[in-house]
Amino acid sequence: LDCHFISTPFRFCLNCGVSYGFRQRSDFAKLTALGTGGRSTATTILGLSVIRSLHADGTLPQKARKLLSFTDNRQDAALQAGHFNDFVEISILRAALYRAIQKAGSEGVAHDYLTQKVFETLGLPLNMYASDPEVRFQAKSETEKAFRDVLGYRLYYDLRRGWRVTSPNLEQSGLLGIHYPWLADVCQAEDIWENSHPALATATPETRIKIAKVLLDFMRRELAIKVDYLNTFEQERIQQRSNQRLTYPWAIDENEKMEYATILYPRSKGKRDYGGNLFLSSRSGFGQYLRDPATFESYAERPGLEETQQIIQDLLTGLKAAGLVEIVEEADKEEDVHGYQLPASAMLWVAGDGTKAFHDPIRVSRLPEEGGQTNPFFVEFYKKIASELHGLRAREHTAQVPYADREKREEEFRAGELPVLFCSPTMELGIDISQLNVVNMRNVPPTPANYAQRSGRAGRSGQPALVFTYASVRSPHDQYFFKKPERMVAGAVTPPRLDLSNDDLLRAHLHAIWLAETGLRLGRSLKDILDLSGEEPSLELLDFVQFDIRNEKAKKRAKARGEQILHTLIDELKNSDWYRDDWLDEVFQQVDARFESACERWRDLYRAARKQESLQRDIQLDVSRTPRERNQAKRLRQEAISQIELLTDSRNMAQSDFYSYRYFASEGFLPGYNFPRLPLSAYIPARR
Repeated sequence: LDCHFISTPFRFCLNCGVSYGFRQRSDFAKLTALGTGGRSTATTILGLSVIRSLHADGTLPQKARKLLSFTDNRQDAALQAGHFNDFVEISILRAALYRAIQKAGSEGVAHDYLTQKVFETLGLPLNMYASDPEVRFQAKSETEKAFRDVLGYRLYYDLRRGWRVTSPNLEQSGLLGIHYPWLADVCQAEDIWENSHPALATATPETRIKIAKVLLDFMRRELAIKVDYLNTFEQERIQQRSNQRLTYPWAIDENEKMEYATILYPRSKGKRDYGGNLFLSSRSGFGQYLRDPATFESYAERPGLEETQQIIQDLLTGLKAAGLVEIVEEADKEEDVHGYQLPASAMLWVAGDGTKAFHDPIRVSRLPEEGGQTNPFFVEFYKKIASELHGLRAREHTAQVPYADREKREEEFRAGELPVLFCSPTMELGIDISQLNVVNMRNVPPTPANYAQRSGRAGRSGQPALVFTYASVRSPHDQYFFKKPERMVAGAVTPPRLDLSNDDLLRAHLHAIWLAETGLRLGRSLKDILDLSGEEPSLELLDFVQFDIRNEKAKKRAKARGEQILHTLIDELKNSDWYRDDWLDEVFQQVDARFESACERWRDLYRAARKQESLQRDIQLDVSRTPRERNQAKRLRQEAISQIELLTDSRNMAQSDFYSYRYFASEGFLPGYNFPRLPLSAYIPARR
């Protein structure tokens, strides 16, 4: 990070925590662990940590406790605002869970009291989660019940196995342990195991406890848990109540795919088995763990594949006797096996001290002697800081945001009511933001002029300022200025320049001249120039469009104007390695074919959306399908309809990327904002 802090330049390394040219601060030392993570969370927390430190010293007033983050990609601004809000939401929830189980001490918290305890510890005022903050009496109780149900789902879902470098959960941070109260008793009861495989029957109670806990942890982390919050039918009710009673960000959006409980079958997966369930065979990771010589230390022989399968079945049978697993699906045939789940009532949530991370011997067979290390930043973060993040939220500020919303966000940011604003270059100048002390740049700006303008937003009137910039590893531009920061940070602001001998630039402008000469109007979206009629639309150019683009007289007029333009650039063109004397002729010979080709991406997107809508409609109307499959089809069909609307409905031209002229610019056919063209487009469903 190349930074300016109180007019003193310094460099700070997120990977090793070393700062140069400025004294080490405790806030910076806490952030050394973030070097492995993503730039959005790391850099934002760095800035907020500094704000928090200065506020604690009484240096900054409330309206100055905010951060402005620049990016040169407007979609990225929206993505980062959503990412930051999700990070804050889950961090607050984890902090509340930790404080609830810590207060319970060694006795822990059982399932029956879990959500109520977390709800009480969270202590959010009604207006922070209720869609109607004035609600009272029975309606208030129903709102609180809806909120507790959402908390319950989030808590159990957060137990799932996942690799979270940038946001480890409480278990990975050593602050949560899941205990199974009756596990020791059932493993010590010899009568339960006497008819089991000899490896289990002759094992010590300690060995059985170790192995059984690995199995129960495996089921839990794969969400093979019997609990209403993960039940498909209950989830539909939770989602409906959430939509009626709760507000963003706590409400579960109708487009969010809720994860449901899996069922564990002690066998290998068959061809007709549903992929959402869990199959535990002797060849699985757990089967390999059972065959490890270190697992059954007192059993001399190494179990074979068939013996391993028997051990798995015997383990489940023994644990069922203690109620630690339950049969939730009976075997239909004699040769089939039962389906099992871990009941939530068999789990006890207990606080940890943050010194040892959860160890999964299935995936990591051997740990170093000091055990699994935890991330010290997140241990302290969940313990002391995350619970104070109530009300912390981020929004985006780009040209895509409606004008009224932009004005409202500017006012809130100016007053410090909106603490984090992710913006495109729209906030570089011309907008009053009052006092600001921290600016983040998610990429190295295009020019020193941009850097000066963005960094100059912070620290005016002699106030302290921190400006930090993230240099992407895969960006040659960013890496160049990371190695030579003085050319950006202290570089001279030169007048803007444009390479007029650029092939793509000139071709796009000549296309624009040709389009003007044809007199063809592209309309509001490509539906105005393509044939979308019928059940199976051809998507060919309409007849009048084909007539206009093949007008030879228009090409001649455009070529004459093009020759005049190229004549003014002839010296620069002759020095380029691509220009030829017949280049202009080639441009207008190919112009109609290139226009046709530029429509292909739109056609592909439209065909894919139509195909998805048709396929999901058939599934939705098929009564032989399961309710979950039909609900998923309903959601996917709505996504397809939304994509079709995006492609064809451009009433709000300022925001639509598929407004005809903007679309052709993004394809590089016409000059536009995204020079020379957009490298990638993707449809990502948003929360509603």
